Amino acid sequence: MIKTKLSIAIAAFGTIAATGVSAQEAVPGPTVEEVIVTGSRIARDPLSTTGPITIVDSEAISRSGVGTIDELLNQLPSMGTTGINANDNNGGQGLAFVDLRNLGSARTLVLVNGRRFVSSASGVSSAVDMNNIPVEMIDRIEVLTDGASAVYGSDAVAGVINVVMKDSFDGVRINARAGSTSDGGGENGDISLTFGNEGERGSFIANISHSQRDEITFNDRDWAGLTSSMGPNGNIFTNYGSFSVGEDGVTLGDYAGYDIGQHMWLSGAMERTSATASGKFSITDSVELWGEASYTTKTTNQQLAAQPMYAGNGFVLDPEQHLPAEIQSQLQDAWQEAYDAWVANGSDPEDKVNPFPGATWVEGFSDFRIRPVAGGTRSYEQQTDTYRLAAGLDGDLANGWSWDTFFSYGKNEGDNVTANSYNKTRLNEIFSGEAGLDYDFAGGMSPEIMDYFRYDDRENNEYELVNIGASLSGDIEAIQFQGGALGFAGGIEYREESGEFNPSPETQSGETFGNQQDATGGDFDVAEVFAEFNLPILAGVQYAEELSIDAAVRYSDYSTFGGETTGKVGLVYAPIEDVRFRSSYSTSFRAPGIYELYSGSAQSYETLTDPCSTGTSNPEGQGANCDMVSPGFEQAGNQVPTNIGGNQELMPEQAKTFTAGIVWTPSFVDDLSITLDYYDISVEDAITSPDLQRILDDCFRDGIASACSFVTRGAGDQIVALEGAKMNIGQIDTRGVDIDVVQNLHFDAGRLAMRAQATRMLEYKEFNEQSGTESDYLGEVGITGGLYVDWRGLASVTWYGNDWDAGVEAQYFDGGVSSSPYSVDIDSQTYLNLRAGWDVNDNLRVSTGLDNVTNEEPQDTSGYNDWNSFYDFQGRYFWAGASYQF
Repeated sequence: MIKTKLSIAIAAFGTIAATGVSAQEAVPGPTVEEVIVTGSRIARDPLSTTGPITIVDSEAISRSGVGTIDELLNQLPSMGTTGINANDNNGGQGLAFVDLRNLGSARTLVLVNGRRFVSSASGVSSAVDMNNIPVEMIDRIEVLTDGASAVYGSDAVAGVINVVMKDSFDGVRINARAGSTSDGGGENGDISLTFGNEGERGSFIANISHSQRDEITFNDRDWAGLTSSMGPNGNIFTNYGSFSVGEDGVTLGDYAGYDIGQHMWLSGAMERTSATASGKFSITDSVELWGEASYTTKTTNQQLAAQPMYAGNGFVLDPEQHLPAEIQSQLQDAWQEAYDAWVANGSDPEDKVNPFPGATWVEGFSDFRIRPVAGGTRSYEQQTDTYRLAAGLDGDLANGWSWDTFFSYGKNEGDNVTANSYNKTRLNEIFSGEAGLDYDFAGGMSPEIMDYFRYDDRENNEYELVNIGASLSGDIEAIQFQGGALGFAGGIEYREESGEFNPSPETQSGETFGNQQDATGGDFDVAEVFAEFNLPILAGVQYAEELSIDAAVRYSDYSTFGGETTGKVGLVYAPIEDVRFRSSYSTSFRAPGIYELYSGSAQSYETLTDPCSTGTSNPEGQGANCDMVSPGFEQAGNQVPTNIGGNQELMPEQAKTFTAGIVWTPSFVDDLSITLDYYDISVEDAITSPDLQRILDDCFRDGIASACSFVTRGAGDQIVALEGAKMNIGQIDTRGVDIDVVQNLHFDAGRLAMRAQATRMLEYKEFNEQSGTESDYLGEVGITGGLYVDWRGLASVTWYGNDWDAGVEAQYFDGGVSSSPYSVDIDSQTYLNLRAGWDVNDNLRVSTGLDNVTNEEPQDTSGYNDWNSFYDFQGRYFWAGASYQF
């Protein structure tokens, strides 16, 4: 790693490295060399970029004690909080995503050594699982919080995360780390072996690592618990009361919820093994051959309580046929008691609003709900293999220019199993008597019943990436400015991406208790050409220590939607050495992913009102465009079958990003830098789900033909299909300010490094063009994900002695209001972490840490036992590690 002034600062700050923006030229230090930094393909001083770059180096990663890099990156105030992590036990599938500016993982481009990493999400999603990048091999992580599609192409809407891997090592090193929580659960550890050699004409480095993380269950945490309306014996809901079935299957008691938390996990488990190698060889003094290879295999697990069964998901029970006579008799008594009380209250039995019509209990019966706990929990397991190969040639020309070519290939394969799933078709065979089994479910299900319709649901997915490219860069000496020659970089790239997702036969046929889902398969390719220019207009003159302009343009030709051009222009102006201004404006785009384009038909049942219904479910009355339905038509139930599959007509999302900042490095204060950056991002044509109720209203109330094309009616004039695939109808606007203050104090005994970072979000709004509705998320805390609070901060103080270091870190989140219908007030949160390390000798280093010292607990975001997955579920956590180099 080139030891620029910036990298020295990084080593001093410890937890999160310094932002690559401050002009530290006034402070004596080593000469700053020109290198390639994220956001540009032109070699330059990394302190002179037009956009803010945050760098996390290998020492910061080692000192943090993390097992996956998303844990460390998510501490950055500029990071968003909508990425999936280990706390997403329900639906997270063992993935670890990151995103910038809360714009979503798909709008953050992840690179490894400046090249794309294969998408690795189940279901053919367009995001990178950070679990697949081995921590021990990371040299640094560069985080660019600026639109960068002109430099890197699609997906760099919110910014770029570039993981730079170590490319040389001489010797053998063993690393080991282990950690545990004070409240139990979540024990984890890893061990790795790194070896390499450096020769006169080449070098290589290789690493083998293994890590494991245990689950955290609800039972492990006093604050966790969850009650469900579905228990092992069954609960009955009517308009004259709610009842719980006793264990004998024939006795009704007062309704009581069931504690399903005893069967649930809060955080999932993971076991991962990785092998990584890279090398380079100088064929001549000016031509170098390089190669990289990695393989990661991991198994992740999650656990939920047994599958719930109720009318809404297909457990349609006939109460007169499938309930015991003893329960029917008790329900009749309960109905009669409620009816008599209503009459005794002075109500007219002939009143049309009689809540207890008819003469039997059947009229008011609504649902029988049960959870077959004895059949076992829903146990999820994902087995994933990720391969990556890359190779290339680069070199220097006689005129000082440089060139490079590369080829990279990535593949991700996954097999997912959900144990103890239930087959709806076989359940109906039990109901009908075809199975020849007792269909009395009250009081619990017999082992024979569960064995008949229980199965393990299996699905698989695959994603492939092929990427080739060539570029040329150097100074055009014929075009000179006062500050130097015109810098240039340009090149071409070609990329192919393909993926497939194959749900189980039961899911594809709609036999499960989840939504029906067809298989997904598709591919696309893109050819691109790009150019970048650096105009060093002024340098070292009065009132202009530096004045430079960057410009970049890229043209992308997609097989799916055609051509797309993006551009970027940036300005850096330093009137004096102590002060630097910078600004950039860029256009970016995100191409629709394979799942969004090609996902097969997926059925969902949405709660909607048919405007043509004449029943009480349509309080606004029948729509004006309802001639196709019969007189007196009433909607059956309140759910409409909806297709939420892919849409091959999708176009790319468009984004505009503006940033402006100032960097102050006062020469009269040693090693102090203060930066302030403003960002404004607007995403148009955002891919989002349509307003389904608006489609129905537009068609049947206003007669809009384009809306009617999405609706199909069938038998009995009921809506049998509603097209709800995603569309380019969204807009997202977000603005904010980043603040960064760094101070180093030098003493004879050592150095004190201090840093404070903060992000103030000023706006986050989403607009649906179809419905004309706008949602303002500023200050909101999502029920299970999403954190749009006003302030986020990170501060650290570290003392560096001769052979030891110790520090403290504080991470802060502002309070807010949850998105729950009850608008729960969420308090601010501060996590305090301690770090220490000791170089025992030249070969051995030991380190330790204590996270969440005060054992802060997450707050219930809904009032009904929900927690935002971004908050800490571990609680107080202790870790220790050692590194020995031979």
